[in-house]
Amino acid sequence: MKNAGKLILVLSTLVLVSAAFAVFAPAPAQDGTECFTVLVGRLASADGAVMVAHNEDDRGDIIVNLRKIQARDYGGPQQVALGKGAIAETSGRTNGFLWIEATTQEFADSFVNDHGVVITSDSCPSRATADDLTDGGIGWMLRRLVAEQAVSARDGVRLAGALIEKYGYNASGRTYSIADKYEAWMVAVLKGRHWYAERVPDDEVAVIPNRFTIRHIRPGDANHFLGSPDIVEYAAKNGWYDEAKDGPFDFAKAFNRPTDREPAADGNSLRQWRGLCLVTGKFQPLGRDCPFSAKPGTKMTAEALMAVLRDHYEGTPYDATEGYKTGTPNRTKFRTICTASTINAFVVSPQAPGPWPLGSAIWLAMGKPDTTIFLPLYYAVEALPPGAGFGPNQHDYQAMAKLHFEDAEIKAAKGELLNTKVLALEKAAEASYGPMHELLVKGLFPTEKGFLKDRPGFEKDFAALYRKDPKAALKKLDDYIAGAFAKVSDLTEKLLKMLPNRP
Repeated sequence: MKNAGKLILVLSTLVLVSAAFAVFAPAPAQDGTECFTVLVGRLASADGAVMVAHNEDDRGDIIVNLRKIQARDYGGPQQVALGKGAIAETSGRTNGFLWIEATTQEFADSFVNDHGVVITSDSCPSRATADDLTDGGIGWMLRRLVAEQAVSARDGVRLAGALIEKYGYNASGRTYSIADKYEAWMVAVLKGRHWYAERVPDDEVAVIPNRFTIRHIRPGDANHFLGSPDIVEYAAKNGWYDEAKDGPFDFAKAFNRPTDREPAADGNSLRQWRGLCLVTGKFQPLGRDCPFSAKPGTKMTAEALMAVLRDHYEGTPYDATEGYKTGTPNRTKFRTICTASTINAFVVSPQAPGPWPLGSAIWLAMGKPDTTIFLPLYYAVEALPPGAGFGPNQHDYQAMAKLHFEDAEIKAAKGELLNTKVLALEKAAEASYGPMHELLVKGLFPTEKGFLKDRPGFEKDFAALYRKDPKAALKKLDDYIAGAFAKVSDLTEKLLKMLPNRP
């Protein structure tokens, strides 16, 4: 490790510094401040493919568990429990999928399937309260069924809409992001049977906090809009829209749960504002009237999106710690993009099925991305490396649900999981953020820069080998990913052992 003497000197001060910062204010407890997503249209990205960047935010004793589930043909239709009493019948054939699992949680999993379809979500509390549900409706299984069945983003949007209309959605509101190589969609879902989706323009970028961001809709434009045909009438019937008073219909204004917070105190306004500023490279006025999407200042890259997901408003009037001088930026009066409740983060470039065998390119942080690094991952990995996750890779509806919600087996294995080590280092960083940030910048983050620098060379070598020997190339892929996971695991463990008081 470079500058080892200086790092040890920094470490030696942590015992004293941590006493000053060990007690800090709790993160703001606001309804609907969970998760953050950026959707990049294919012409707005540097590699010509759609990109999805996401911070998953949740609270509780959660394990981030990475699993690769094989495709399965059950040989006939299957009865699938949706969790609250409703039963769906499927064809019995499922796609394979990569599962970024947040144990015990109903609305925190993300998926990438073998058709290059990505699905993740953001809580968006709505005005809708009516329990218009069939046998408890659908919630947790919505995204799983989309991952299992969708062959494109548009197909996933239609599948989600059909499930919502048939069973009713059993949570207040949510925006699902569904994307493939060619299209990125937001699917805004209301409690009950209403939904509306908008496609992100190919040359623009959309930022999603925890409120609806779909604005003016064009019901006749099926290339860019899909959803409940009576959505305007539904809003008007409930007193949430009056054409004479409100003018043209605005989905977000009609259905977002009202708030009387000033924009700076409203974590959703602040995060959407900051995300748009970072993406466009231009100052945006702070307020609630943000656009659905905007053209980026430069073509978006994975590295640029990682920086967005790590942001705490550094260099703005909302940097509440004066550059980490007064404690952790994850627990201040301002709800930041990266925050105390962030449990994982990822950037995905979905790829269409075809001759290119690497599949979707993924960067995955197994914890809060300001205190760990993004690991290289590809959908085509056949065997996930040790420490990535726990559980079988066979598809089994009942067994998967049981292990997810009754996670004793996963907790028994958590000592071997990378997520556990990452959380221990995160705890140390939160206790004395300034010195620990300096340590991580010098001792951990250069590894991520190395991964970013080396990835194009790996892909070139892989492609050449694949043309000659596909089996050997796929083995090379598994070894490459396992090596990256092992490197980060070992480095994290080394840093933890150097701490005076290991968490």
